Amino acid sequence: MKMQLLYLFLMLCSGSAVFAAAPNRGMPKSVVELGKVTEAEDFMTRRYTGQVVTPSTVRIVPRVSGESLEVGFKDGSYVKKGQVLYKLDATQYQAAVKSCEAKIAESKAKLEYATHNYQRTNTLYEKSAASRDTMENTKATMEAARAGLLAAEAELISAKDNLKNATIVSPIDGMASVTSQSAGNYITPSTGTLVTIVQIRPMRVRFAMSSSDLFSQFKSYDDLIHNTRVRVRFAGGAMHSEEGAIELINNEANSKTDSVALYAWFPNKDYRLLVGSTVNVTVSKKVGRKVPAVPPSAVMHDSKGAYVYVTDAKGLVERRYVVCGNVSGDLQLIEKGLSKGETVVVKGTHKTMPGGSVEVAGGK
Repeated sequence: MKMQLLYLFLMLCSGSAVFAAAPNRGMPKSVVELGKVTEAEDFMTRRYTGQVVTPSTVRIVPRVSGESLEVGFKDGSYVKKGQVLYKLDATQYQAAVKSCEAKIAESKAKLEYATHNYQRTNTLYEKSAASRDTMENTKATMEAARAGLLAAEAELISAKDNLKNATIVSPIDGMASVTSQSAGNYITPSTGTLVTIVQIRPMRVRFAMSSSDLFSQFKSYDDLIHNTRVRVRFAGGAMHSEEGAIELINNEANSKTDSVALYAWFPNKDYRLLVGSTVNVTVSKKVGRKVPAVPPSAVMHDSKGAYVYVTDAKGLVERRYVVCGNVSGDLQLIEKGLSKGETVVVKGTHKTMPGGSVEVAGGK
C-alpha cells in the first residue's frame, strides 16, 4: 500500500513539472485591445492644503483723548485708505497749536533782541569798553533764547500731531469690523482697539511644501516665482475662477515637518477668498516636460509595484514594471519603464499572461 501511494505521488510531481515547463502550449490566444504609448506634457502638478490669510491687518487705537463726534463708516463696510473713521473733539488741540505758535513768536523776538545785544556788547568788548564778563553774559542770554525757540518749535510739532490724531483715518484699503465705540463716547488711548481693518484685496493663500517637492520641481527661487501656476478649490468642491502666483517663500523650514511655507497671491476681485478659510491648492509648472503616457486601464499593480503588458510585433507579451507619475486628463504619465511608440495591452489585461500571445479584438 505504501509503495502504491509513493508511486502515485511521484507521477503527480512529474506531471506538474511538465505543465510548468510549458504553461501556454496549445493555449488559445487572448483577445485584447492594444494601444500605443503616447507622449504628454507633465506639468508636475502637486496638491496641498492651504489657508487664506490677509497681507495686512490694522487695529485702530486712539492716540489722543476726546469725545467721539462722528463715526465715518458702517460696521462691516469696505473703507478706503485715508477715509475718516472717527472724529474727536479737537478744541483743546487747536488751542494748543495756537499757544505754541504764540510761544514761537515770543521766542523769536527774545532771540532777536538777545542777538543784537550780544553784537553791541561784543563790539564794545573789542574796544575795551565792556568787560569780558558782560560780553559772555550777553552771549549766554542769546544762546538761551535760541534754545527756547527750538523748544517752542518742538512743542508746536507735538501739538500739531495731537490735532491731526483727533481725526482718525484708515491707513489701508480693507474691510472694517464692528466698531467698539459709537459717537458720543469719550475715547482715550486706554480705550483700546476701536475697529480692525483687514485687507481683503489682494489676498494671500499660505500652504506648506515639502523640501523634497520644492527642490525636485524647481531649479531655483526665480523658477518657483515665474514658472508656476496656482489654483485653489473651495471646501465645497468649486474651483476659484482666478489664477494665482507665488508671491514669496518663507525664510526658514519647519524643523519638525521639513516643509517650507509658501504664499500665493490672488487678486480676489469677487471677494470669495475669506480670511481664515481652508482651501485646496494646486501647484503646477507653466512649462512642462514630455513623458510617455498610457491609459490608466493599462496599468496594474502587484507586490513589486506598477506594471504594464508590452507586446511585440508577433503579439508576444512581456510584463514590464514602470514608475508612474502624475495623471493628466485621461492619461497616466510614466516616469520610467516605457518609451513612446511601444504597444501595450489597454483592455483585457486580466486575460493576459507574461510569455503568452495575444490577438487584437476584432482582428484588426
